[in-house]
Amino acid sequence: IYFPHKPRFHCRILYLVTFYHTLPFFANVSVSLLNSYLSSSVSFNLDTIYLNWNSTFPAITVCEIYNAERIWDLSDSHFGVEHDMHVDDFISEIVFYRGVCSSCEDCSKMRCPSNFTHLVDVFRTKCHQLLVNCTYLNKLFDCCDQFLPLPTEYGLCFSFNSHQARKVSHVQFTNNRMTGPGHLSFHAAADIQLYVHAPVDVPYQFSEGMIRETVLLGHYKELILNVIEVHNDESVQDLSMEHRRCRYGHEHVPERMGIYDFYSYSGCVVECTVLLQLDNCNCTSHFMAIPGQNYLPACDYRGLICLTRIRDKIMTERKSCECMSSCEEPEYNIIYNSADEDDEGSDEVSEIRVALVELPTQRYVRRVTKTILDFLISLGGLVGLFFNTSALRIVESIVICLRYRKTIVKWVKRLFLGTVQYLQILDQSMEYACTGCTCT
Repeated sequence: IYFPHKPRFHCRILYLVTFYHTLPFFANVSVSLLNSYLSSSVSFNLDTIYLNWNSTFPAITVCEIYNAERIWDLSDSHFGVEHDMHVDDFISEIVFYRGVCSSCEDCSKMRCPSNFTHLVDVFRTKCHQLLVNCTYLNKLFDCCDQFLPLPTEYGLCFSFNSHQARKVSHVQFTNNRMTGPGHLSFHAAADIQLYVHAPVDVPYQFSEGMIRETVLLGHYKELILNVIEVHNDESVQDLSMEHRRCRYGHEHVPERMGIYDFYSYSGCVVECTVLLQLDNCNCTSHFMAIPGQNYLPACDYRGLICLTRIRDKIMTERKSCECMSSCEEPEYNIIYNSADEDDEGSDEVSEIRVALVELPTQRYVRRVTKTILDFLISLGGLVGLFFNTSALRIVESIVICLRYRKTIVKWVKRLFLGTVQYLQILDQSMEYACTGCTCT
């Protein structure tokens, strides 16, 4: 007996059984490919071909620290010799605000100055008074032309080679085989806090991994550093931030406060802290409320009392700020740090020198290992392996469906109408059977 359609029927049954059994395995492998693409899209490689590199000289930020004698002298000249001594404590905590203002409680009993911006302008040392005799690569330059004002949580500081201070995203001072290792020297005419960091960063409270040194007046400080650059391949920028796990300088956080022009991890933490202060006290410190730039509400003494009370809470919550690392952060490590002097300095200025020990011989390169195209190629190969299907066959199937759409619609209608009629006949049979049982 000959059955012409039997082999084709058997082939279809075999195809369906194979499809049914291979589908779970296909799904598991597809999920594995997707997880591999999401988890390991970016790789770090160590590059040692260093001949044509431009190495980034670090940003050097100088912040004046509290000097009681200077505060007393300026208070006498500004408020008179007979002024209330409690005002000096208040001025010190306002001018060198560090998140706590215990003397603000006394403002309900005494008359405290209310113009904090004016106090900071009067009692903080200006750039030309603070920094003198600046040289870079043994070339003398005007300090205040390169040490530009930078708003920080410590007040207005002066930063050399900083993106945030210069408001330009490219590095100004770089080192290569033509320039040699960079070195910066300058004198400071007051007690200062010295920060060495990446050009896109800013000093902030409880900064981890940022080089920070206290240099008292009349002392000498020398820092010798090495630098490890992080170079990003052009394809890295095409990935989403979640895949590369970092942000470029132009990729701001949506709820940013407009304090800094470029994104950095440290700047993000500062802006997140300001947002927490606004949420809890409806104002922020006078250091962060920059007139003419972000127009944030600055706290009066009552607001500073509020910030003092919630300081521990804010310091805890700022650790949970959703801030990614920057994609463009070189790493600086101390090779030599001159010892701190115990005796009081006799000179009228402090001498500071920051230098690179040598041109770097290695750097990290961030590359894309798996793009969306790689994922699609792997998935397409998997589909072809299991189901002998390709994109061309899928397009061909769509064309065939469009060509014979009338026939397909006709058969679908027949199938649908036949199913409906069958269900109606079945319902009538059930009703008839039930009616017969009732009559009996």
